[in-house]
Amino acid sequence: MKDKNGYGQFCPVAKAAEVLAVKWTPVIIRELMCGSYRFSDIKKGVPLMSP
Repeated sequence: MKDKNGYGQFCPVAKAAEVLAVKWTPVIIRELMCGSYRFSDIKKGVPLMSP
């Protein structure tokens, strides 16, 4: 059975993007809901995130 959400072949960049998206998305959404609108504001709220 094919994974409809992933790529058909192994791609290290795509796999890394999938892992990071899962990791950072909830944290970034939390920052946006708390009123952070600029990247600099989000980065202050998530100091381990790189640009």
